[in-house]
Amino acid sequence: MQVLKDEIQEKILQSSLELFLQHGFEKTSIEKIAKQAHISKSNLYNYFKSKDEIFEKLTSSAANKFVKIIDQFSTNQFTPKFCEVGFEDMMVTRIFDLINDNRNELLLLMLCSKGTKYEKLKEQLIGQIALKFMQDYKDYFSDNDPIVTIITHNLFDGIINVTVYSQSPKELHFNLHRLIRYHIEGFSALISD
Repeated sequence: MQVLKDEIQEKILQSSLELFLQHGFEKTSIEKIAKQAHISKSNLYNYFKSKDEIFEKLTSSAANKFVKIIDQFSTNQFTPKFCEVGFEDMMVTRIFDLINDNRNELLLLMLCSKGTKYEKLKEQLIGQIALKFMQDYKDYFSDNDPIVTIITHNLFDGIINVTVYSQSPKELHFNLHRLIRYHIEGFSALISD
């Protein structure tokens, strides 16, 4: 009996993932999820109290991993540091591993989370990275210099688009490498004056 319950729960999660990616959190209803999972709405409630709980189940692990990487970066907890030999490869590897292991969940967090507790996560992480760059390179940027936030937005949006458009892990890795190199070289040029 437990196997059947696990199968139903997995069916609910898979149906929810597909619908959230297609329509976003706000435009996906419990009714749509139940219909796609081929179960009754009342049976769905035996497994999850709300679509918020379903979204949380799908995304919490990936959100924690994403936040952890950003926290490590913003508190200098990994090496090599920006502009040091090996930084580019290290960043590509960290981002690639995160995306490759959590692709759909990260897309949910970054593109489909309006109406959830994660709807401001992207902006919070962008702010955290921008602040880190402004602190580390304060000789080059005034307080609240918008270019740092713009560049950080560009990086995040680039990573999201590379994730969406890459058709294989090999293509994802190749495109991430080019995007990260583009940003490192561009940012390095800004601080080399």
